[in-house]
This record gives sequence, C-alpha cells and structure tokens, in this order.
Amino acid sequence: MKTKLIAIGLTVFVVETLLFGLWIYLNKPTPDISIALIVIIPFIFGLSILIGLFLLWFKVGHLAKIAFLNSIIGPLIFYFLWTMWFDGWRERNYKEYSFNIDSVKFEVSLSRTSNYFSISDITNQPNGSTTGLFFGEYQTKGDTIILVDGQTKMKITNNKLFSFPQSETEIELSEVTDR
Repeated sequence: MKTKLIAIGLTVFVVETLLFGLWIYLNKPTPDISIALIVIIPFIFGLSILIGLFLLWFKVGHLAKIAFLNSIIGPLIFYFLWTMWFDGWRERNYKEYSFNIDSVKFEVSLSRTSNYFSISDITNQPNGSTTGLFFGEYQTKGDTIILVDGQTKMKITNNKLFSFPQSETEIELSEVTDR
C-alpha cells in the first residue's frame, strides 16, 4: 500500500509540475503581474485542502493524506516555476544599451517581442526613478537599427548611436548584459 501511495504522490507531483509549467508558459506572465502570486498560491493551497477534505468525507483517507501534503508541495512547485520563468526575463525580451553624456546616464531598450524602443535617462535609477525621453518604433535594415519617435529619427550602427538630440556627435553604446 505504501508503494502505491508513493507512486500516486509522485504522479501528482509530475502532473502538477507539468500543468503549472504549461500554464505559465502559455500565459507568458510579465513582471507587472507578479502580485498574482498572493492570489494563486493561496488558491492552490486551499484547493488541495478542499480536495483532501472531500477525500476524507468519502473515506479515502490514504489519498486525503496526499492531498494534504500537496497543499504544501503544490504552492512550492508553482512558486519555483514562477520564479524560474522570470530568471532572465528581461534579457529574453529586451536588448539594452547604455551610454553617458557628461554625468547623465541613458539606456536604449529594444523590445525583442515587438518593434518598440525607448530611450530613458537612468541617472537616478538606484533611487528608483527613470525619465522616459523617447518612445517609438524601430526597424532593422541590415546592420542598422532605425529608431523613430514622431519627428525624431536616430539610428544605431556598429554599437554607435547617431542623431541623438542631446549630442551633436556619434555616441558609443555599451550593451547591457548584467541585470
């Protein structure tokens, strides 16, 4: 009987891991909805407890033990998969460059999932504030990236930014790789 319970428990573990992983992959959550954890994890906990109580009611105590154990393991699995999804999220979704003009730090962010870009002043980023300066669409033509924000047109070629309104010369860009 113990071997059968272990097999059932492992099956629940594998199926739950696959379902949670598939759900996260298909929904492709973004960091702005991470607050959902305070709803999802208690829901998984409560659902497992309800299933355990239901199984106790129908006198299937050995399966109820698995459900009660799953009320702890299920939320942990989900939390682990959720945090794994966000490991490297920014690098998967954006290509980023940084540059300085005098004492002002800037960042160019190119979306990998669409054709949108932004250029922000990140001088005060350690304090949590940034200032968005330019937002628009970009096109890649050969080895050149053309950035268009309304009437402002800039381009990136060979890790250099040209036609940036705050500078009359080309600007050397550094690719941001560590976040």
